[in-house]
Amino acid sequence: MRIHEPGLTMEHAASLDEADGRLSQAVEIGEITARLRKRYPPSEISPADLAERVRVYHHRFDTARIRSYVPILVEHLARRSIDTPSFQSALHERD
Repeated sequence: MRIHEPGLTMEHAASLDEADGRLSQAVEIGEITARLRKRYPPSEISPADLAERVRVYHHRFDTARIRSYVPILVEHLARRSIDTPSFQSALHERD
């Protein structure tokens, strides 16, 4: 939290931290999607489907306290869901 910045209220600092979190998540999602697009051509999976999978898997870790490994885990889940279609079905059954 940015409470050490002069003139910044706790509420405003929390709001800025939340905005930073959303921005960093958007950057992570974009980077993961870009790496996967290089690996999987549109003939194998549509860009929209790929982006949706990354967003869905990333969302599963919204409450994770330790965020360091989230991008790695999301990319792994997305790759596995593309390489093993039954894996994708199994994940949807759990929801």
